[in-house]
Amino acid sequence: MFGLRDFYHLPQVETLVDQIAAGGPGLVVVAGPDAHPQPGRPPGAILLPSGRSAVFGMLVDRLLAGHPGAKAQVIAPDKETYRPPRSFKRRVRFNLVQPPFTYAGRLEQACRARPDLVVLDHLTPQTLPAALDAARAGLWVISQLDTVFYGAGVARHLTDLGASRQQLSGLSWVLSVQRLATLCPACKQPALPDPARLASLSPHYTELVEIMSLASPLRAPKPSSTGGSSGKTASSIGEGERATPTGEIGTFYSASGCPQCQGSGRRGDLAVFDIFQADPGAPDPFTQPSRLAMQTYLLYLASLGELAIQDYLDFETDQFRRVYFGLADNKQRLDEVQASFERQLAEQDAAHRVLEQRTRALISLQEIAHSLISSADLEDLAGWVVRCAGELCGADRCILYYLLPDGQVEVLASLGWGKERLPPRIQRQQVFTHGEAPQPLSFPNWPPGISPRHPDVEGAELRAGLYIPLLAQDELVGLMVVHATRKPAFKPGEVALLQALTNQAALAIQRASLIEQLQAKVAALEAAQAELVEKERLERELELARQVQQSMLPKSFPEVAGFRFAARYEPARYVGGDLYDVILLDDDHFGIAIADVSDKGMPAALYMALTRSLLLAESGREPSPRRVLERINHVLIELGQLGMFVTVFYGVIELSTRYLTYASAGHDRPWLLRGGEARELASQGAPLGVLEEGVLLLTEERLEIETGDRLVLYTDGLADVESRDGRLYGRQRLREIVQDHAGQPPDELCAAVFAELISFQGGGDQFDDMAMLVVSVEGQA
Repeated sequence: MFGLRDFYHLPQVETLVDQIAAGGPGLVVVAGPDAHPQPGRPPGAILLPSGRSAVFGMLVDRLLAGHPGAKAQVIAPDKETYRPPRSFKRRVRFNLVQPPFTYAGRLEQACRARPDLVVLDHLTPQTLPAALDAARAGLWVISQLDTVFYGAGVARHLTDLGASRQQLSGLSWVLSVQRLATLCPACKQPALPDPARLASLSPHYTELVEIMSLASPLRAPKPSSTGGSSGKTASSIGEGERATPTGEIGTFYSASGCPQCQGSGRRGDLAVFDIFQADPGAPDPFTQPSRLAMQTYLLYLASLGELAIQDYLDFETDQFRRVYFGLADNKQRLDEVQASFERQLAEQDAAHRVLEQRTRALISLQEIAHSLISSADLEDLAGWVVRCAGELCGADRCILYYLLPDGQVEVLASLGWGKERLPPRIQRQQVFTHGEAPQPLSFPNWPPGISPRHPDVEGAELRAGLYIPLLAQDELVGLMVVHATRKPAFKPGEVALLQALTNQAALAIQRASLIEQLQAKVAALEAAQAELVEKERLERELELARQVQQSMLPKSFPEVAGFRFAARYEPARYVGGDLYDVILLDDDHFGIAIADVSDKGMPAALYMALTRSLLLAESGREPSPRRVLERINHVLIELGQLGMFVTVFYGVIELSTRYLTYASAGHDRPWLLRGGEARELASQGAPLGVLEEGVLLLTEERLEIETGDRLVLYTDGLADVESRDGRLYGRQRLREIVQDHAGQPPDELCAAVFAELISFQGGGDQFDDMAMLVVSVEGQA
């Protein structure tokens, strides 16, 4: 298995690593530079990635292997910092530094747990003081440091990162590793260095001879996959053995370059080590010698022919050169990033200015939309729309046509056209000459119904024109034609804003028309009710109202795959004020509703008809049940039906997810039958038609429904049934009878409940309307 021994050549490394692994409390630092890509540089001028992380992981393995009972805590942002072998996994615990946790907090937690070993992913100005304090407190800590320094230079670097001299007493070992490009085996040749410079080999030569005298005879190094040598050439001495000292160092080499190394003289790379043991008692820790100096290691590799002798002689200078080149390349990349950032900043600034313009337009559009929603007068609404259209797109001529129920078209409002030129009414085919286009179309012609005139007579030339049908829920409501006499065309942004305005205007006009029709119908019915003096005439009007009400209630329910519906209704008088319905919204949604008007008789029936019309209108344009009820409440308050209100339960079922989203405005809570038990559907809200939106307090709930479920919606008339002797039936008894018949089909469930109520009533008077709607979930479509 690939291990730490495969990284080095000198046997002294083995001995020192064993000493590190056998050590105790203190901070062990594995130092070396990270990857610094320098494209275009020759191999010898590149600061290579040291392989520090691999050495770090192997050293942690060695520490745990040397202490079979030891347990370690790893402090890192993820589990990639150290991957323990299978045999060590139970002894290693990860304390991930992820929000809200910090390195300081995790180290403090490790100090309290007192593990045998703390593995910290890296040292920074933020993590270093805590790591040294933990080491001084008696913990064995191992960590990494990204640096080109080695030996005592690492200790000085730690002070630059914020460690005090006192904290530095927690440092025990520094294992530094760097990688250098090796000589090309194909073109390297023996080379004798300059004699004067060769004299500088003496100190390290003496140290190297001493090291080699303690080792067994050298073996040939293992060839690396990159062309250099990455294998060790000597092993440590076994107990009782003594090696024969060689007292010699091999021949030195250099390489001039060849095709195999592309003329660089370098092919492959290998690791170079420095091992430093800190002495807390040393007068100056920054001048302590390393136990194994990197220069000694370089000299040995040069004697093996892995490195040139100049790599040893010029190591410090070459390091400065490599670092300088790395800084220069980083600066160049930084300048490129800065230039790119400035370009992006300029682009964003330009985009921001455009966005500000569009935002101002959207804010104006939002204010317009609010005004459209709050307006209920059709003519005032049309006048507001044409004025806003001119402001949004710079048009000075605008005309809005309204499609009447009889198929004719009326001009509701205009901008820039004299009233004397507007036609009273026009035939539909004369107006909608371009059909019902979903997007605005160019329209250079004169508006329908306006007689063309020469520009000299008109005083202006119609230059830019747009034809925009008003569609509300795919229903044609009208047409708007806009023209500009001062510019040749409308900008795309202006057309988009105009399209957004007409979409809102179409819905608002449809809504205002509906309200006017409803108000007219309510006023007509109230006037008719006041004139009913004779009993026969009143009965005829009541019969008509009953027919209207019955037409409002569904005679049959829509077919929805996976669902069945059933309902039962008994008014207290000839006509009543209860309502139920199942509304198809789109292919994936349908609505269910039940409502109860506070009064009975004709007023309640009319109020119920108004409520249902508003429900049908608003549910088709708004997916949120809560917002639908809030809009209905807004219209009811505008209509000002004093003394009356309505409780409503309205829900939307999504077929694809089987979720029910619902809101209840003061209505009795429906029951969900599941497993034979009836559970109330929680909700909150006040009745509609009384309170403003701010105090309505409607909530919107969401519930997942399942196959076999039944939703039972009812009005309070079922629970308020009285017997002949004045006893009230009550909600609890109603709930029990619903549970007793929970397994029956929906229509039989309704029939059973009403049969029980009629039996309990015993021929007594019915004081309130009774309505019940059952929704059965049969299965997936």
